[in-house]
Formats: sequence, C-alpha cells, structure tokens
Amino acid sequence: MATDNQSTLHPAVVACNAVAALYPAQVVKTSSSEFAAAQDSFWDARQRERAPVCFFQPTNATQVKAALIEVVRAKSHFGIKGGGHSASKGSSSEGSFQFDLSNLDHVEISDDKQTVKVGPGVKWGPLFQTLEKNGVMAVGGRDFNVGVPGFIFGGGISYLSAPRGWGIDNLVSVDLVLANGDTVTADKSSHPELFKALRGGGAHNFGIATSLILRLYPYTGMWGGVHAIAESHFDDVFDKYDRYSHELIKDGKAHLIMDFTWRDNGLIVGLSMGYPEPVDNPPIFDGLRLIPSLFSTLRLDDCSSLATEVAEVTDSRGKRNTYWTLAMEYDIELLKSVYELWARTTKPHASRFELTLDVNHITPAMRNKAAREDRGNLYGLEGANEPLTNIMLTIVWENEADDREVTALLKSLGREIEALAEQHGKSVPFKYMNYANEEQDVVASFGEESVSFLKQVASRYDPEGGFQTLQPGGFKLS
Repeated sequence: MATDNQSTLHPAVVACNAVAALYPAQVVKTSSSEFAAAQDSFWDARQRERAPVCFFQPTNATQVKAALIEVVRAKSHFGIKGGGHSASKGSSSEGSFQFDLSNLDHVEISDDKQTVKVGPGVKWGPLFQTLEKNGVMAVGGRDFNVGVPGFIFGGGISYLSAPRGWGIDNLVSVDLVLANGDTVTADKSSHPELFKALRGGGAHNFGIATSLILRLYPYTGMWGGVHAIAESHFDDVFDKYDRYSHELIKDGKAHLIMDFTWRDNGLIVGLSMGYPEPVDNPPIFDGLRLIPSLFSTLRLDDCSSLATEVAEVTDSRGKRNTYWTLAMEYDIELLKSVYELWARTTKPHASRFELTLDVNHITPAMRNKAAREDRGNLYGLEGANEPLTNIMLTIVWENEADDREVTALLKSLGREIEALAEQHGKSVPFKYMNYANEEQDVVASFGEESVSFLKQVASRYDPEGGFQTLQPGGFKLS
C-alpha cells in the first residue's frame, strides 16, 4: 500500500520500491551498475532507448505474481521481456516497470518425450540443442536468439510448420499470472476459453506467462541452409519457385523463405531452405538448388546449427529495426509485381538502409491441420486448399535522425503492395503478428468473430483492463 509520501511519486517508482522491498536482489534500478547490461539485453536499439525506472528479474512464478500485484496496485505502466528479440514497443516501456523474465529459463522434457516444459526466458537455440540430444524437436523459431514465448504467442512459422502447423498450434498448456494476481493453468480442459484466446490474442492481452508446455516430435536431423543467387538469375528463380509452390502441396514437409535484399553489387536473393528430415538434397528443391549461386551452405545438419546460421546472416542486434506484413493469395505474376514495386521503391535508399523483402508460404496444411485436430488458432484461415503468400518488409538503419523517413517509407511501400494485391483480387486480411508493424491492426485481421471472442475472454479474466491500459505496447484488443 502506498504511503502519503509515495502517493506523490511516479507510479513506476512506487511499484519498483514496493517490489524491491519484497525481492531486493531481483530489482535493478537506474543507479545499479547492472542497469546498462539489462538495457542492452534488448535486441533492438529503439527498445534500448526506452529506459524503464527499474528491471525486475524474477526467478520463479511466485515472484512474478507478487510483483504484478504491486504494479497493478500502483497503476504503473509495465513492459514484459522474454527473449527480448522484438522491434515492437510492447517489450519495453519508457519510464515503466520492466519485467525481465530471462532467469525463468527452465527446460523439462517429459518422461515419455511427448512434451517439453519451458520458461519464458528460454531461447530457441539452446532449447534446440537440448532437444536434439534427446531425439526430439519442437515447432520452433529459425533464429538461434529468438525467445520462445514471443515466437509462440505471435504465431510461430518454423522449419516444421509444413507438416506440424504453427508454433501456437503446438502449445499444450500455459501457466499464466493474471492482472489480479491469480495464477491459472490454461489448456484444453482447464480454462479452455482462455487457452483458445491465447492461440491468437497472445499472452500480453491476458497475463504473464511463467511456463509453457510444447508438443514434441521424433527427430533424427534435417537438411537445409542458404542458397544465394544474383539478380541475373531472378527470372529462373521465379519460375522454379512457382514449380516448388505447386509441388509443396504434395510434399507437405518443405520450408522455404526468399529474402530479396540489396548488396554493394546489386540485388541478391537468399533462399533459406529447410527439410525436417535427414534427406540429402530433397527433390522438391532441385529446381531452385541447381540455379548457379553466389554461395551455398546447403547440407545435412541439425536444427540448432541452421538456427545459428540464420542468426549470423540476419544479425541486426543493436540496430534500429522495423517491419510491415501482409498476406495474399498465391499468384506468381502478382509476386513478380510485388518484387518489382519493392525493388523500384527501395533502390534510391539502398546505400543508406538495409532493406529486405521476405516471402514465404502459409501452406494449406498450416491453414487446416490444427483446425481439423481441434487444436487450432483464431486466425480465420482454415477451409482453403491453396497456399497464401506471407510477406514481410524489413528496414534496418543506424541513426535516430532517420526514424521518420524510414517510417514513412515503410508505411507507404506496405500500403502500395496492399493496394496491388487488392487490384489483382488476391488480398487477404490476415496479418502475421510476428512480422507486423506496431501500427497495424493485427487482431482485427483475424475477423469479427475472433475479435468478439477475445474481448469476451479478456473481460472475464481481466475485468479492470490492466493488460489493455497498463501495458501500453503489443497488439491490443482495444
């Protein structure tokens, strides 16, 4: 309870003081020598610039519960950091109370090796290494440094997604601390409506996840890597990509991302390929794999090694990062037009910024598999047997002075591509949360029925709206 003196203090100061009285070793204030390191643990430069009043680094769920009670009582804004690999402002909040869950890094594989229980501080690379030693694998991230909770609750597209679905479809159970301090376990039989809501609305709209149980699958290795191709071969790339896209429906296992980006000598495309079985040179990739490359790392290897490679190739830690996403029905001619628009628009900026057009499929199996098995999500994509093209525009830059220019460029380009898809009659409302810009209305893209359901669940589990008003970032319901 705040004293008369505390009542005049900033709410975050009140919250930090109250929690420090309970757990002094877990609170890092601005005066601490550890504060700078805590701030630098964020991946994105703009996240690092949003300095909180304090970091709270709990070691168990009981501490999370006690701290959240004090934060809500003080009416303090707060941020939640798991892996810290996000460009969305939801992970950090200026002048706030910052939950840093990195010490909640437990990993417990079940005796039957069907599931794994992980803390919100776990990152995919180390988790993959543990799972590989046990001959199992989860539907996880493609980057070694991405955190488990953000990936899962944002949807989660994985090397295993073609046969196994979204990451969120493979969530078995969640331990969640609610705004009133109650701790619940949400799964298909306990709080099923909350569990359903988490599979679309994300944990940040309902509580703080302190543990997740994920489904596991047998694993003996995989094949993949990066195959980089110069612009002079792009016509062949599009031709072979179209062939791959049609064969993917039959194959049902392959995964591919095309990353178009500018380099000093012009445009290149990096084909990031993955096959979730130890099959050397899977035939579905033959057309693309045999196009002459600038370099190629395709090989039989482990998931953790491929994730390390992706982290190294795409590393923009400590820089300023922003995204924009959209989805459209697959059409190769439309995709060519999207590429041409992107290349034409970004060329004048290529010497100053890192600009990338990422393209991947949301496969028919991803759209329908989990729904058929009654463990699906709220994305509203089921019922179709054709792939969707999922697009992410990324810009990476160094200087704060360029923020407005970058923001304007990204929004303008994103909306032009959306208009192009509409002109072709291929536009799809869905927006993938993990690729989205904070200004995009991701939740609304799931459809009115999903939005209505999410709001009903939020009103039951957070009737005072603590997670809608006190945690200012993320993709909210209101």
